[in-house]
Amino acid sequence: MPFKPVEHPKCPKCGKSVYAAEEMCAGGYKWHKFCFKCTMCNKLLDSTNCCEHQAELYCKQCHCRRYGPKGVGFGIGAGSLTMDTGEQFGNKEVDMTNRPMTAEAFTAPINPSHS
Repeated sequence: MPFKPVEHPKCPKCGKSVYAAEEMCAGGYKWHKFCFKCTMCNKLLDSTNCCEHQAELYCKQCHCRRYGPKGVGFGIGAGSLTMDTGEQFGNKEVDMTNRPMTAEAFTAPINPSHS
């Protein structure tokens, strides 16, 4: 009976064997501790801030940037705010004001002939 070594799972990032003492689990894969980092920003991850997508690891912020919903209002932080005037919807910048419509309704025009 010949000796057969135990088959260890392979790390998806480097392709080497992952032993029990150094394994980190995410998405059904086992990773080395130093391979367990974000694909985009290389931040080291743990079980609370990792997201796996097709055998690639991401931090929550990078996963949201890459695979999250796109468009106005779905950005991350203040960097998502835009100065879009809505010209594609027929709005003109000269028509835009920061004065609410209710303020215009309650403001009577000044007419000197009625005094």
